[in-house]
Amino acid sequence: MNYMLTFFRHYGLTICVALTILYVCIMPVSTPKGLNFHWSDKIVHAAMYVVFSLCVCYNFYREHTNFGTLKMAAWGIAFPALFGGLVELLQGSLTTTRSCEFADFVADIIGAVAGYLIAACIMPRHVERNIN
Repeated sequence: MNYMLTFFRHYGLTICVALTILYVCIMPVSTPKGLNFHWSDKIVHAAMYVVFSLCVCYNFYREHTNFGTLKMAAWGIAFPALFGGLVELLQGSLTTTRSCEFADFVADIIGAVAGYLIAACIMPRHVERNIN
């Protein structure tokens, strides 16, 4: 039980963001009236994965993983991108109002890379690391 609380304390933000993205992407489509231009869906996908990647990088940076390492790149870029691919597959197979689109997956990857790059620029200067 103590391990689960420690795990959630360290990675709870990332888990919450991942579950929120999954929920938003599986729910039936309802586009707000202000977001009806051609690439609005792709911008939303990229923005979600910028936030997701920032959260993952934040969690790992606080636990003393440095930017530029394979571990940080794998968790900060590859994990959100693969999660985006899984969500796209789930959209195509579990819903009737959503579809699996390769362009959405590309937007997810672009968002993950952008989030990683933003985190690499900001976190070393502005985020304190855990002492324990």
